[in-house]
Amino acid sequence: MDPKPRKGKILFGLKVKKKKKVNADLVVANKGAVDSETEVGSEASPQLEGESNEDQPGSSAVRTRVITDNKRSRVNTHIQDSEVKPQSFQIAINITEARQLVGENIDPSVVIEVGDEKKQTSVKEGTNAPFYNEYFVFDFFAHKDVFFDKVIKLTVMHSKMLRSFCVGSFKLDVWTVYRQPGHQFFNKWAMLTNPGDISTGVKGYVKCDISVSAKGDAMQPEHKASDAEEQIDKNLLIPEGFPSERPWARFCVKVYRAEGLPRNNSSIMANVTKAFIGENTALIDPYVVVSFFKQVGRTSTQKSTADPVWNEQIVFIEMFPPLCQRLKIQVWDEGSMSDVAIGTHYFDLRRISNEQDGDRGFLPTFGPAWINLYGSARNYSLGDDTVELNEGIGEGVSYRGRVYMELAVEILSGGTGTESKLTRMIKPAKDAKAGKAGAKDVKTPAGGGGGGGGGAGGAPEDDKGKATAAEVLPVESPPVMNTDNRNNFLLFGAVFEATMIDRKIGDKPVNFEFSLGTYGNILESSPQTSTSATSPSVSHRKKGLDVPDAGEMFGSSRRSSSSSTSLSPLLPREAQDGTASNKSTTSPEKPLVVEGNRYYMYLPLDKKKPCIHVLSEWEDRTYRMYHSNMLENIAVLFEEGVSAAAELHRKADSAVESTLKTVLRDFCIDARGFIAAAEAKLKAELKSSYLTQLDKKRLTMCKQELESMIGEAQAVGQRKRKAGGMKEMLQDATKLTHKIRFLVEEPQHTVPDVFVWLLSNNKRVAYARIRTRDLLFSSSQEARGIHCGKIITLFLKPPGKRVTGLSVQAKLDVYLWFGASSDSGHMLEGLPAGFLPTTEGADARSPPTYLQCAGQHQFQLRCHMYQARGLIAADNTGLSDPFARVTFLSHSQTTNIISQTLSPTWNQCLPMSSLLINGDLQYIQQEPPRVIIEVYDDDALGKAEYLGATVAVPEVCLSYELYSPPTLRYSPLHCGSQPGGELLAAFELLKIPESGPQKLPDLEEQEGGIYTIPENIRPVLSTYRLEVLFWGLRELKKVQLLSVDRPQVFIECAGKTLRSSVIQKYKSNPNFTTLVDIIELELPENEHLLPPLSITVVDWRAFGRSTLVGNHVINNLKAFKYVPPPALPAPIQTQRPPTDVLSPGPAPTPQSLSTEEQLQHPGETSSAAALVTSQDVLITVEEAPPIPPPTPVKEPKKQKDGKAKTARCRSTKRRRRTIADESAECVIDWWSKYYASVEKEAKKDSSPFPQVFEKALSYHSLLSDGIESLVTSHSDGDKKKKQKGKGAPEPSIGLKTKLATLKLYNKELEAEFGPFDDWVNTYELFRGKASEEEGANEERFVGKFKGRFCLYKLTEDEAEDWDEGAEMGQLRVNRGIPSNGPVQVLIRVYIVSASNLHPADPDGKADPYIVLRLGKNEIKDRDNYIPKQLNPVFGRSFEMHATFPQESLLSVLIYDYDLVGGDDLIGETRIDLENRFYSRHRATCGLPTEYCLEGYNAWRDCLKPSELLSKMCRENSVDGPHFSPGRIIVGEKVFTGKTLFMHEAG
Repeated sequence: MDPKPRKGKILFGLKVKKKKKVNADLVVANKGAVDSETEVGSEASPQLEGESNEDQPGSSAVRTRVITDNKRSRVNTHIQDSEVKPQSFQIAINITEARQLVGENIDPSVVIEVGDEKKQTSVKEGTNAPFYNEYFVFDFFAHKDVFFDKVIKLTVMHSKMLRSFCVGSFKLDVWTVYRQPGHQFFNKWAMLTNPGDISTGVKGYVKCDISVSAKGDAMQPEHKASDAEEQIDKNLLIPEGFPSERPWARFCVKVYRAEGLPRNNSSIMANVTKAFIGENTALIDPYVVVSFFKQVGRTSTQKSTADPVWNEQIVFIEMFPPLCQRLKIQVWDEGSMSDVAIGTHYFDLRRISNEQDGDRGFLPTFGPAWINLYGSARNYSLGDDTVELNEGIGEGVSYRGRVYMELAVEILSGGTGTESKLTRMIKPAKDAKAGKAGAKDVKTPAGGGGGGGGGAGGAPEDDKGKATAAEVLPVESPPVMNTDNRNNFLLFGAVFEATMIDRKIGDKPVNFEFSLGTYGNILESSPQTSTSATSPSVSHRKKGLDVPDAGEMFGSSRRSSSSSTSLSPLLPREAQDGTASNKSTTSPEKPLVVEGNRYYMYLPLDKKKPCIHVLSEWEDRTYRMYHSNMLENIAVLFEEGVSAAAELHRKADSAVESTLKTVLRDFCIDARGFIAAAEAKLKAELKSSYLTQLDKKRLTMCKQELESMIGEAQAVGQRKRKAGGMKEMLQDATKLTHKIRFLVEEPQHTVPDVFVWLLSNNKRVAYARIRTRDLLFSSSQEARGIHCGKIITLFLKPPGKRVTGLSVQAKLDVYLWFGASSDSGHMLEGLPAGFLPTTEGADARSPPTYLQCAGQHQFQLRCHMYQARGLIAADNTGLSDPFARVTFLSHSQTTNIISQTLSPTWNQCLPMSSLLINGDLQYIQQEPPRVIIEVYDDDALGKAEYLGATVAVPEVCLSYELYSPPTLRYSPLHCGSQPGGELLAAFELLKIPESGPQKLPDLEEQEGGIYTIPENIRPVLSTYRLEVLFWGLRELKKVQLLSVDRPQVFIECAGKTLRSSVIQKYKSNPNFTTLVDIIELELPENEHLLPPLSITVVDWRAFGRSTLVGNHVINNLKAFKYVPPPALPAPIQTQRPPTDVLSPGPAPTPQSLSTEEQLQHPGETSSAAALVTSQDVLITVEEAPPIPPPTPVKEPKKQKDGKAKTARCRSTKRRRRTIADESAECVIDWWSKYYASVEKEAKKDSSPFPQVFEKALSYHSLLSDGIESLVTSHSDGDKKKKQKGKGAPEPSIGLKTKLATLKLYNKELEAEFGPFDDWVNTYELFRGKASEEEGANEERFVGKFKGRFCLYKLTEDEAEDWDEGAEMGQLRVNRGIPSNGPVQVLIRVYIVSASNLHPADPDGKADPYIVLRLGKNEIKDRDNYIPKQLNPVFGRSFEMHATFPQESLLSVLIYDYDLVGGDDLIGETRIDLENRFYSRHRATCGLPTEYCLEGYNAWRDCLKPSELLSKMCRENSVDGPHFSPGRIIVGEKVFTGKTLFMHEAG
């Protein structure tokens, strides 16, 4: 519904004609004013949005397309959030060395402080360049916000006999590190300075690594370059983009005053004091603490006032830009016993500054403006959780006052050239106070402007030798301003529905309170309720304080002179109009019990919907909220578009590209609209002084950011489609959504948030908090709040700590509108049809007191509850007994209980008859009331346990319409912040015809009065066959103190169960005897509705008892759908021939080598003869003159369809052995090859290897003499550190020693090749209750099931064929699967090195050694421990014999050697050898691309190349291989090649 056109000129915040609200005089005063300030509201929006629409005719069409003018806000299925829990974090710091330390004959050590923890390196004597290489780890368990604000400080101390001197220090906060790529600074130099003496410059450098990891973060190891001559200046420890020379700067935080603080402190003595001194005195003594980067400053304490005035500035001296993210402001109440926090606010420096170069960037600046504080309820007694809320942890449940302050930064002229630019930027902000900051250098109190002349110039001289503690100085109060700058605002609300009221609080009458700041708060024990509540400035005047008014200081100084006179005539009117008209609570009513659910109650609001209105007075800064709303509007549209495109991409829809391009194009149009508006605003307000420095800079920044985003969006949209390109386009688009989201939040607050409280017997019970800007009215659609003039569903929750389960105390449907009083004519525009506003005898000008319902209609709601999947386990068995409870208006119903399942199928219809719904039928059809569905676990004893809830919208069918059945849809269930599975259901709301409910479609009734879902709503079923491969069970833990001995697996799906064979003796053979079985299922044809599949393992005990071991639920069966393989010969031709051989290329020639060896380029053919059996070797002797090696040809693509990988193989033979060969063989072995590979990796520019590999280079240099002439460059893979599969890298031409090399991987092989599940999948089994706690899943883990599933639709022919008796051999699931009998294997483990081990000894070091475990075998290499080393190079290899499947899990443990006491475990990793052994990647020896017939580079696999190829062809049903001289035929593809044979003379 478009807003009605308004008469006369539209002005924002002010209305010229058609007045319907109080405060006429205020409007007149504004009209009469000529100052540009008067046009604040008037020009803000019409220009903002009007221009954007005119300039961009398409833009308004795009916007209204999405922002449909619904009467209700959008459905949000997320009912409640869990409170933020503390997490585990770790900070690892490695201090490598220090250089250029200042001082003579010093004994330096480095002290590391993180928060309150402190550690120290050893002391190095008599050196200015000490080398430490010491590693320190700090573990924390804290809230994320608190942890990221911790400061890491490195200090170099010079230790004398009795005392220590600080050489210099360096600090940064955890946020700065966490925001780096990989959450770490690596191999960087920290520049040391002395903050107490900023004129002296750099005190030295410390080289260190700092990394921050949360639980579950994977750390990327880095390569450590050891360049003795490295340039320190170019490798400083600062984020990218920061200047290497950072000047010192002065951060001035000016705290002017506060208002609206809670009048009572929460100490126990408060009530006693109140009895003596009476109610009228405020019982708090507030002061402000500002903390920034480990420096703290506090203001003076103002006694007994809730509206204190400080006018003080706190000055910090810090380098700029600071390596710190946030600045913290806290208001405290000084108490006799201990101080109590009143409220906390954080400034994110990124939001109030811009670090771009040139004119684009700006220094941190703020205000002068108000900041709102939130925390615990204002009238709460001292509670356990109130402290956390008031210290900024968690969501504040109440407004706690606001503080008026300003922040400015000036660079001190320390020889840097930035001074001139800076003063230019600072001056307009500082205005009359420009010289004020300089006054701090003079030690006299800066009362007058006396010391101001110093300016910012000569600061360094005066600052010499000062301590780092922040200084506190007086500052003159901001110029007073005219009250014309304050505006009256109205909050209007109408309660449409109040249900789900908790039974415990429903015994007493309940009512709802709507408050905005202190306005509307009925329990506030304020002495001057009549005046102070309406206008905080009044109380100042009453006390006779010589204080400027509490309005904001945006008025210019010429304005301030008239302020006192213009205010006084408004006082009586404010008192009489303001408070008399405020009605912030509904009248108390006793709730009734909901039909069908004794736990819930509701308020009978059928005929009358109670209304509230709160009149409040605030500074007119709505333009900030309008800007945020416009940006949010752009962001929401863009996010919706991107998520729609992502959904299409997920479904592999071809329309995804065009959709995304349209979304990007629309985003550009929207963004240009905002840019035009911002430019108009800046132009219009160029001369006015009411915009703060930050307002102007933010508008410019948003404009610039959007311009660059438009460029990026166009680049993404025009990008050519390439393989995988769509995914990248979506990722880039998602990055853009994050960028614009960052711009939305406005750091300078205006009107505080709205709080809705449920009061039971006048006690606060539950609340909801709504951002005021979401309710803000604007005549322009895109600047309007998303909930303005709409019915919004609020779930009220109790304040403080959350209880387990659903903590919703009431569900409230409420219509809310907030805007300037002059705009109140639009207040009721959004009301749905069928509701008449009534004032009930009050003054006709005042807002309605309730809404009268014009008509009532009878409906029936049918809830078709089909099934749920992925529910949370609530019982000790790891399963639940779920039932669902559906609540709609005043009715509720419950489904049956399905026992012991996480994927219940209820197939039940819950009808709710005779529902009376108010309002217009058309409105009900478009915006029906919401349905709340909760899922619980039934417990025989005690209360049902909450598993999750969701919100759904019913489909409405009116009586005159043709009936069409509703469609089943999945709705996500949420349990707190945890996903709780999905519910498949349909809801329909049917209008009961006047002739009675008989005309409605019939329901099928079963026994016991239960209705099933009608056939036309249930999914259409087809017959599918599910083939299951049962491989085995692994790692089963004890159940009920007994180990599992005879396990069996049940596969349940769609009501049918398939049982595996019973494993007779788990310990001797954990594999199943029957490998494959099938089951036929009736499944929905719509693949989105496929039911979940559950894997349950039971153990058979004596006397036929069975015990549940664990279970696993697979929610998505789509992954198992059988895709027939493409025609077989084709992929072999095009993708990867089994030998990975390429088409023939010119033969290379040897470069002058002393031995006859074959040197072949990776891009060339391999020899055919190399692949035949040893009897048929064909040797070709070539003695052609040398020709340059050819350019490498690209490797063919890897095949993806589960066939084993091979690599090219090259054969080399020698004709004559020399003495050089004999001696070289004594030197060259596998380790030589390994170190050659490390050196090769190190030569690459961006080598990703851990610093440990640098040690390899020194080892390798020992080998280089005498080997230089030896031989082939080649690539090989090996277990543990490397794996075949990437193909050969280019030969290491240019290395000193041309040794064969291996392919090294700097990550887990699983990250490179996937989880090796191409043959079978591994499913983890769980048992026990699920919980949100960290590590809960590890405790619930009881074992693994290895198996595979294949699902396909049966045709009638197939079904008949099967009935005739088909054999298991025809099944699809076991194609290419080996037999699962025992296999004898030899396991060779090379453990090369370890990096960044956790320190285990008090000195920050460890003495690591290796332990290997495989089944019952254990190898303990304790004698070969490496002392005092966190990056040991072990260089050990071990061999073990094992039998699969019993011994298939290899554990590699690193222990710390201790002379006394037990050895400590440093860490362990586990490797599933069976998965690697059977996977197509063949994790045996890794196939070399080149090999020798003997020596260090001999062929190492147990099968010869020709045997490997034959085996592959056999397993994949490919014809071949057929060998003949010089050629191999595989399938229809012919490979040709030569064997090169080189002799010494070549």
